[in-house]
Amino acid sequence: MVSQLTVDCNAKIRRATHCASGAHYGLIENVPKDYKSLVAPLNINVMRAPARAGNGRQQPIGDVIKVAQRLKESPGARVTIELADILPGWPYRWPGIQTWFNEIRSFINDKKKSGLTNFYGNEIWNEPDVTWKDSNGLSFNQMWKQTYDLLRQIDPNEKIIGPSFSWYEENKMKNFLQFSKQNNCLPDIIAWHELSGIDGVSSHFRSYRNLEKSLGISERPITINEYCDENHDLEGQPGSSARFIGRFERYKVDSGMITWWFVPHPGRLGSLLASDTQKGAGWYFYKWYGDMTGDMVSVSPPNENSKLIDGAASVDASAQYVSFIFGGPNDGSVKANFKNLPSFLGSSAHVKVEKIDWKSKDTPSNGPNTIFEKNYSISNGQISVDLSGTNASSGYRIYITKA
Repeated sequence: MVSQLTVDCNAKIRRATHCASGAHYGLIENVPKDYKSLVAPLNINVMRAPARAGNGRQQPIGDVIKVAQRLKESPGARVTIELADILPGWPYRWPGIQTWFNEIRSFINDKKKSGLTNFYGNEIWNEPDVTWKDSNGLSFNQMWKQTYDLLRQIDPNEKIIGPSFSWYEENKMKNFLQFSKQNNCLPDIIAWHELSGIDGVSSHFRSYRNLEKSLGISERPITINEYCDENHDLEGQPGSSARFIGRFERYKVDSGMITWWFVPHPGRLGSLLASDTQKGAGWYFYKWYGDMTGDMVSVSPPNENSKLIDGAASVDASAQYVSFIFGGPNDGSVKANFKNLPSFLGSSAHVKVEKIDWKSKDTPSNGPNTIFEKNYSISNGQISVDLSGTNASSGYRIYITKA
């Protein structure tokens, strides 16, 4: 058996945004220290950080204003403000609505004083299905509405993000959307987490878009503000990540952030770094992703409702290349079919096939190896590239230029 993937170079999805490039607590005040060589090359899209850090807060590190200050070195990169992490405890210790409001007012005041504008939005709460308690004295929806109204009043130009459920469940999302529509408090950006396996992810996107249509809600950007394989040790693994990147691009997700399961190690870009100062295999895979320019184009995997291999592809007509990154469980051999190859390639394509091997999230990597490089005759706008000896954990790239 061969695992087949098809790239349709003519089926444009949108411009390259590196939507899946970002992480929860992935960048903090002083880690990684070397921004220029460890962060900048990835062309980060959106990070996620707490509104406040320090004593009496959710975490001692990660202050979003300081993170935004560092992110300025990456033009276009933004950071989500996690308001709930103002509070200590897990589940969060609710201080009462007035204290909560005072905390938010104080933070928004400091945010405005900073003069920074590279924020993605105010995320009101985190995992309410796990962290909101009835004993707080009001329902989550009531708190959401009151906080939403406060933010619209004191920070009207910042987008509002939510509900940030810990997992996607259609009825739960439907109830939240119905309440928010009736009470004029729909988030600008819809958020939930994908932590329980890649196989359901595509169906969740389809379900959510159908909910919007059925409730008469205009289409909103989606942020998957924590994503990871159900096996947490695969956080940042090339093979595992390729499938998330593939789905997020195909369904035009606005942003995605790798999880932070390994709490003693913040600032490691979602385990893309093997230590605070060393690149892991995941870093090089996301570097391939960050290098994508031009248009993202359609990739058809063997089965997008499974755990199997997937990936993402781009075509840049001005730089004249096609790039395809992929990985995940496969049959040990992979056939990558390219159709509607761009005319700038002429009649012959130069194909470079590379891989990046992964041992563990804590194992430093020296970067990718070239498997082979050769020229292919283009027939009817098509070529097929065969790889053998493939595995589930490595990441692969096929890079095509004019021969």
